[in-house]
Amino acid sequence: MISETDLEIVNALQINPRADWSRVGDVLGLSGPTVARRWNSLAEQGLAWITPAPGPRYLSAGWSAFISLSSLPSENEALVHKLCAEPAFGTVSLVSGSHGLFIDCFASSHEELMEIVTGSFAGLPGVTHREVVFVTKLYRQASDWRSGTLEPARARLMSAEPLPAPTAYAPDRLDASLLEELARDGRASWAELGAACGVAPQTARRRVERFLASGYMTLRCDTSASAQQGLREVSLILNVPADHVDVVGRYFAALPNCRLSAQVLGAQNLLVTLWVRDYLEVQSHERELAERAPGSAVISRQAVVRNYKRLGHVLDESGRSRSVVPLPLWREG
Repeated sequence: MISETDLEIVNALQINPRADWSRVGDVLGLSGPTVARRWNSLAEQGLAWITPAPGPRYLSAGWSAFISLSSLPSENEALVHKLCAEPAFGTVSLVSGSHGLFIDCFASSHEELMEIVTGSFAGLPGVTHREVVFVTKLYRQASDWRSGTLEPARARLMSAEPLPAPTAYAPDRLDASLLEELARDGRASWAELGAACGVAPQTARRRVERFLASGYMTLRCDTSASAQQGLREVSLILNVPADHVDVVGRYFAALPNCRLSAQVLGAQNLLVTLWVRDYLEVQSHERELAERAPGSAVISRQAVVRNYKRLGHVLDESGRSRSVVPLPLWREG
């Protein structure tokens, strides 16, 4: 387990991932250099990291799908290795239920997503069955989740001022390069980002702030299992009557323990991911679902047994980040 102070730093960076160290220090009662030193130690050990993630408007610029795979047990290790090496497969998890593996898939265009869905699986070892559902609407994303370690007053002090939304524009090669560098280190300085991409620090900052303000992209602070304080990840795959799906999607999105609430196109139409301390908590949510949307059906329940990869970060057995495969979230137009 990491220290309470480190958990507070993580929570501060969940709220404002690129906040100045001096600001984080002021909120936590520490010096800026102390906060920087402690964060760098967490990052070097793979205990915490910051990485680009889909923003609230991502689906108007990019594409996403969830994929469930079944495989031959003898080929599972080789299959996981291949999945983790593929940039489009952002998150790869071993789960309970009828399918052994659950994958988040990202693409920068509809054509690219179709190519992945139709062409990527032929070369994967041991796959016996696959199911693909396309994400059509996001009610909540994991980047919105907060650990709640900081009391509300201090959490509010960490909130970032909203940036003015830019006029419509298409990303170019520089934007894609900056995203790739941020995938490797979401706390890299403007000077470091600029040097890596061959531009001035001011240009790097202006470009990053522009695509963050657009809502297409955001930054997310993730942690290894040791910083998750005993929380367990469970997903409910639901079929909700069409006239209730928005209400139910927003209900789950408003729950503090909700990591993801997404409308999908498939045999089911809603996928919800919750972090719980006890699996029995799921039953209370299902009872609430039955009251709010009679006729709803739970198609599947699955608990994460192990995360092999999370949003591009390849993880070891303890959930520490060991390498990065940048996601194709957004490419030049």
